[in-house]
Amino acid sequence: MVWRTDVAEGFAGAAVYGGQVFVLDRLGNQQDVLRCLDLNSGKELWRLAYDAPGSLPYNGSRNVPTVENQYVFTVGPFGNLHCIDRKAHKIVWEHHLVEDFKEAGIDTDEPPKGREETLARAQLPTWGMTQAPLLYRDTVIVAPQTLKTGLVAYEKSTGKIRWRSSYIGRNWYSHVSPYLTSLCGVDQVIMMAQPSDPEKSPPDAPPAIISSIDPGSGRILWTNQTPAPDKIPVAEPVRISPDTLFITGGFGLGCLALQVSHEAERWQTRLAFHTRAVAPFIHSPIFYKDRIYATSFKEHRGAHTGLVCLRPDGEAVWQTGPEVKFDSGAFLIADGMAFVMHGKTGELSLFELSDGGPKLLAKSKVLEAKGGNVWAPMALSDGKLIVRDQHEMKCLDVSNATR
Repeated sequence: MVWRTDVAEGFAGAAVYGGQVFVLDRLGNQQDVLRCLDLNSGKELWRLAYDAPGSLPYNGSRNVPTVENQYVFTVGPFGNLHCIDRKAHKIVWEHHLVEDFKEAGIDTDEPPKGREETLARAQLPTWGMTQAPLLYRDTVIVAPQTLKTGLVAYEKSTGKIRWRSSYIGRNWYSHVSPYLTSLCGVDQVIMMAQPSDPEKSPPDAPPAIISSIDPGSGRILWTNQTPAPDKIPVAEPVRISPDTLFITGGFGLGCLALQVSHEAERWQTRLAFHTRAVAPFIHSPIFYKDRIYATSFKEHRGAHTGLVCLRPDGEAVWQTGPEVKFDSGAFLIADGMAFVMHGKTGELSLFELSDGGPKLLAKSKVLEAKGGNVWAPMALSDGKLIVRDQHEMKCLDVSNATR
């Protein structure tokens, strides 16, 4: 351990940029606070707080900041969007992803008449806003996901709206960050969202909407839907070839590949494969050296595969489960090795990856994990691994492992 610091309850992972660690923490149930720490020492260099009162189911912080040379962009759990000057430590502009997108005639001051009218209104998702702002050229893209507005792009320097996309699904149970990729040589943002009543049971929930949006204009390029119910989209899609996306989800969806084609300005999609044998839920899969890596466990109608390696055609190469599984812990890959956190125990495992199977190189309990729910994404920079549980954040020196 290089250093540790107390954090409030929550799930917000760190972003590392220019030798500094950025985390969006909470102060009681009253404020969000952006904290900037020195990567080498853990010393807090500065902080900036704003009022955001309230509590949530699975309470606490949520989101990873998005950092560049001039600005830090944050989305708080209650929908507060901020652009912060990284060097002056001041708010440049701010918006709200619920209040700013209320519609006349829908979001009135009158009490809603019935459930249909309630669901039509702009609202906070069930577990709060859980998304990272996406940078594209001179804009920052976020996802209000109301009845009339899908994604929104703001000018980074001014906060002025550059474009809004039309409806792409609602944010009731949708917790996916906008995913930027290129398919068929065309830049596009992929989003997933639920279209209907969040109170439906998982087997009765509809498929999730899969949307592709032009990041320069907000125009919807194509849409499709998952081949099975996907009640709570969380994990980001990942590109596994120049024309193919790999998509995962819990509650019976499993995983699938969607192949995209583009000819004469016409977009088409087709399902390449779909299997329920692997069902990653919270953490996004990783495509590394022509292999797909993901974690899956039995909760949320998944399977005890643990860490699993798949070929691009969906065929399993190996899995660590059911003997070795990791609950909802995060994982990342560096230099041919996977760092995998156990989501209940705070135990960190290091595996060497190959088609012959994973080789366990080391294992250590690095977090106390009081209360469990060690779900925050990890960050790795310059041989230093940033991890956290519900009460503390630690920096671990793993440079010997990654050389």
